[in-house]
Amino acid sequence: MARLEWHQAVSAMMKNVVRVSTLGDGYGSGVIVPPPKHTPGNCCVLTAYHAIQRAIETGATLEIELAASGEKISLPSLVRTIFPAQERDQAIILFNGPAQFGTPSGYKFLSVNRHYVPGVEFGWLGYPALEIAKDTVCFLHGKVSAYLENIEAYLVDGSSIHGVSGGPVFCCEEDEVVLAGIVTNYFPNQIAIQSSGTQTWPSLAMFRTINPLMKLYAQENKKKPEQLPQITATSGK
Repeated sequence: MARLEWHQAVSAMMKNVVRVSTLGDGYGSGVIVPPPKHTPGNCCVLTAYHAIQRAIETGATLEIELAASGEKISLPSLVRTIFPAQERDQAIILFNGPAQFGTPSGYKFLSVNRHYVPGVEFGWLGYPALEIAKDTVCFLHGKVSAYLENIEAYLVDGSSIHGVSGGPVFCCEEDEVVLAGIVTNYFPNQIAIQSSGTQTWPSLAMFRTINPLMKLYAQENKKKPEQLPQITATSGK
């Protein structure tokens, strides 16, 4: 089978990209993933913990905006459930949203016992915190530099900036798009220059795999919590 081109993979994944905003405290990116069994809601968004930390700590309202349509959903604390994994800088947001919110069947998960090796190319999507592109999802890509088995994370020779955290990291496998993880960290190479102070050079991004968090979520959902209230989306673009 023919291998997917990046523009095809981006088109498939873009349907599941969201902006995750904590009202009054900035935003990050996220990706819609299929909810495990016994979920308290029918919609499931994976994002970075630090992108919604204030909402977790204070109960502030979250807003989820679907990149493909501009639909927005407001999530006060009473209509959502959040499964945080602070040590992995990841979180899952559960809610009862409208039907057809995203298309998580357009990609697949990487098998729990697999990981990608150095040299494999990744792409990632997110909303950069740039005034000229604050409402635009950007595509970035780079190759795996190393897989850190002890923390189940990838170092990648690519960049990430504020706003992109929580966005999906994906790979092309023949005719399929595979979700490999989410954007979490960027480690700039800062060098002290005697004549001009510190200069920052391109360095490495770190992306966390999603398998540990999804396993935690599936385990928690065996408790079969009560269903969350149904909510509706506001009109999009």
